[in-house]
Amino acid sequence: MRSLLPLLLLVRLLPAQGLDQIANDELARQHIPGLVLVAVKEDRVIYAKGFGVTSIETGAPVTGDTLFRLGSTTKMFVAGATLKLAEQGRLHMDSPVGDYISGLNPTVAKLTPHQLLSHTAGLLDETKMYGSHDDDALAKNVASWKDDVFFTQPGRVYSYSNLGFVLAGRLIEAVKGKPFADAMEELMFQPLGMKRSTFRPTMAMTYPLATGHTAEGAVVRPAADHAGYWPAGSLFTSGNDFAKFVIAFLNTKQFAALAKPNVEQPGLGPAHHYGYGLEIDSTRGVQIVQHGGSRTGYRSHVMMAPEFKAGVIVLCNKDGAQPAPIAQKALESLLAVRFVVAPSPSAPGNAEIGKYTGRYINGPNSVEIAASEGKLTAKLANSTHALDPVSANCFKGGQTTVCFTDGFAHVGGRAYSKQP
Repeated sequence: MRSLLPLLLLVRLLPAQGLDQIANDELARQHIPGLVLVAVKEDRVIYAKGFGVTSIETGAPVTGDTLFRLGSTTKMFVAGATLKLAEQGRLHMDSPVGDYISGLNPTVAKLTPHQLLSHTAGLLDETKMYGSHDDDALAKNVASWKDDVFFTQPGRVYSYSNLGFVLAGRLIEAVKGKPFADAMEELMFQPLGMKRSTFRPTMAMTYPLATGHTAEGAVVRPAADHAGYWPAGSLFTSGNDFAKFVIAFLNTKQFAALAKPNVEQPGLGPAHHYGYGLEIDSTRGVQIVQHGGSRTGYRSHVMMAPEFKAGVIVLCNKDGAQPAPIAQKALESLLAVRFVVAPSPSAPGNAEIGKYTGRYINGPNSVEIAASEGKLTAKLANSTHALDPVSANCFKGGQTTVCFTDGFAHVGGRAYSKQP
């Protein structure tokens, strides 16, 4: 009987060769100092490899165990810890956080964990990268909030907000009765076997650690850190540690609620929803559950296809790196499929665009929408984009997509309220 070993070996090697090429090509194209790429299928890691260096100054190689700072991919871990406390009966997702945290602004105290984790709390989007490193920084930060942290009424609209997860982290801390970093260790990292994962820089630096780099390729000095904002996007983890969460998500029900579509994401196009700390995208012919992260000097992305029990993790150490295309190419290679985006609904006629013009604000940030010769333009910060219709209420110019719902303009997942 002919041996099947050569065939099995070929099947095992081909995905690795394809992933090697994807990572090497993107490392060179994007001028990324270092990245790690991990692929999970069913209940095991089938590929984990580092590329490039942890620092342009030391030249130390990246491995699957090298720690990176995640950015907003941290949010799925904070959401997972919150849901664990809810399952234990220690908090309720629709109860006011003021039931668990004392000393809050009265309006802030009325917010619920559900609103915080689904970005429907009406909070501004804000993150400070530098500040206190002390354990009490999170409580002090949240206690200082006033009514001006809101840009609209809670529960009215989806708008991505780091502050919502900052408050969720404070909730975890208060319910557990211990510092946020220690509570996360107990609720998430120890049970999952994520032995090197931590929020504490002084712990992370005792392991091989990727140094953050600027978009120009220089080392970020000093390293960014503010303990008052850790829950929004400051987890240190490795590709191999992160894979343990992905395996648990794909193969057990303990984190299934993270991917329940809670609210539409109108600023990201049709069929996009947000669960708790995870985005759900149904535009590619297969459901994709994912999230990206951006932190000074770092970028990250995780992309999972639950029906195939497959997932890909990409961690990079450079500002401006784009890990999402790497993750998509790797997942397509892993599954031997090509994701095709579904066609958009019909675009509006010229007569309809006038209703979208005006000024929209989210705290200090604004979007100016104007119409000229039957086309819309959007002014954001110091740039102006000519917009072409892509669906009934969405327009795109370059890399900027603007969608409109009743009284709001949505850009990059954030809502801006229309002014009178």
